[in-house]
Parts: sequence; structure tokens; C-alpha cells
Amino acid sequence: MCVAMVCNAQSQCDSVDVARVKASVEVLMRDYPQATLQDVYKSCFQDYFGVAHLLGSREQVYNYICKELEADDYVAGSRYYEKCGWNVNHYRVYLNAIKEGYITADILADAFMASAPEEAPQVTEQWVNQWQVIEKIVRECYPDLYNLDVDSNAISEMLSQGKYVMHHSRRFNAAYHPHYRIIRRDIFEREILPKLPQ
Repeated sequence: MCVAMVCNAQSQCDSVDVARVKASVEVLMRDYPQATLQDVYKSCFQDYFGVAHLLGSREQVYNYICKELEADDYVAGSRYYEKCGWNVNHYRVYLNAIKEGYITADILADAFMASAPEEAPQVTEQWVNQWQVIEKIVRECYPDLYNLDVDSNAISEMLSQGKYVMHHSRRFNAAYHPHYRIIRRDIFEREILPKLPQ
């Protein structure tokens, strides 16, 4: 069992609950053993920033969900949703919930649109500090994680350029074929969760 001891400077950890970060990373690695640091980063930035880009029209969002449902690489999984990151500001809602008839593409498109920010979020010092703490936890708990140093360098370089959006790793995509939308927690709990199996 990993005991994460990651904060040397208290100010770095003031906005991070280390125990919750550790628990969320353990869940991600348990559920997705092919995940890399890049995939941990993606889950955490999705939690922090939410929908990471400005959207087109509602019609475009709806049509893209429908197109993705019909894609050759679509693989229906067993999950309908999962938490993003450690702070649970957002959820991933899998298209499987549509495939199995619990929600419609209209419901997901509306929730996705409502979750999007009016302006594109920006990288903040708080986010960079949070990520540094999260990465230290991952390094301590999973020192042999695939591609760890390569991913770490790529993330650091991206953040130094004021960017924060990163895709799933090729390894993750090949193993799990993820198809989901990011939904803000309050919208998810009000509009979608009551419709899903409990």
C-alpha cells in the first residue's frame, strides 16, 4: 500500500486533499490498469477545468454524439458514468447510457452545453501547483508506470506554454475506446443521475 508523503512546502498542498487525490488515482489505476500519467493528468484537468473548449452550436454537439455512437470503434462498456479527478467537480457520462436507453442524445447534448464555460479556461498557478502534487503522488505510488518520465516532460512542456488540454494516451485508447462527455457535477446530479441505474 502506498503512503503518499508529497508536500514539503505547505502552501503547495493548501488547495489539495492529498488523501483524496491518492484515493482517486488508485481507483483510476484499478479500473484502467493500462492508464499512464497522461491519462491521470487528463482525468484531473477534466475535474479542474470541466469542458475544455468552447462549443459550436447545440445541433453540432448533438450530431457529433450521434456520429460517435455509430463509429466503427465504438465499444459499449459496462459503465454509465464516473467521477473525474479527486475533487469531483465534473463527471464523465459514457455514451453507453444512451445505447442502453437510460438517457437520450438530446439530454446529454443539453447537459454538455450547459456544462461548458462561456470563455475558454486559462492555466493558473493553482492548477500547476495542484498538478505537481498529483504527479508526486503518482510517482510515489506507481514508480514503474509506463512512460512516466516521457509523459511528465510532455505535460510540463505543455503547461509552460500556457496550455492544459491533453488527450488520452494511445495505450488507453487502444485498451478502452472511451466515449463520453464531461458534465458539471450539479447538472449531472440533477439531470442525468436520477435516470441511471442505482
